[in-house]
Amino acid sequence: MLRRYEQGENHLQYDFLISQDGENYFWMRIDAYIFFSAEDKCVHMFTYRKNIDEEKKQELRAALDGMTGFFSKTASERLIDKLLGEHPEGKFAFFIFDIDNFKQANDNFGHGFGDMCIKEFTQVIRRSFGEENVLGRLGGDEFAAFGRIPDREWARRKAAELSAALNMVCTGENGFSWHMSASIGVALFPEDGRDFKTLYRHADGALYQTKKKGKNGYTIYSEKEKQGI
Repeated sequence: MLRRYEQGENHLQYDFLISQDGENYFWMRIDAYIFFSAEDKCVHMFTYRKNIDEEKKQELRAALDGMTGFFSKTASERLIDKLLGEHPEGKFAFFIFDIDNFKQANDNFGHGFGDMCIKEFTQVIRRSFGEENVLGRLGGDEFAAFGRIPDREWARRKAAELSAALNMVCTGENGFSWHMSASIGVALFPEDGRDFKTLYRHADGALYQTKKKGKNGYTIYSEKEKQGI
């Protein structure tokens, strides 16, 4: 608090989750105002708490894609940069997934069928990564997953696992079926970038390499791949 005050800041704000029973959590906000008192020549801090649970829930609803439940691109960028800022010593992986030849599904069987395939596709990603990671919808049929990793080899195994899991047949209620697969690009923090935009650009470059190799596979960004991007 004193360091922030010495830097010229006199208002601090912190949002956090709290529970009164250990099971049900809600959002609170602490506002702290720092001031110097000439009377006792000391720095004081006045704080108050506010329940902001409904505000946070509204923010969350606005940040989520209605079809998949994934975060929007803007929300994903904000959350990822926040995580990187809070854990600069960590190791993270940024995965981009693109549904191969997705236009075929919409053109041949209609957008309703295409939407169903997107839901199946993203459910596979969600089951693989879980709720503790950032899952985002970057565009129509392009998605991202971001989370902590132990090392590069783990990211490679995860990409291979997902490539196999996303190579599947999407079947609609009307009997239509379409073979679905994914092109995947992966960039790693910190070696491939230290913010969302850089990691996104490099993962997208790795994704492009996957498509050049024939799609339905994955590429981990590296110096070698960089030369071809």
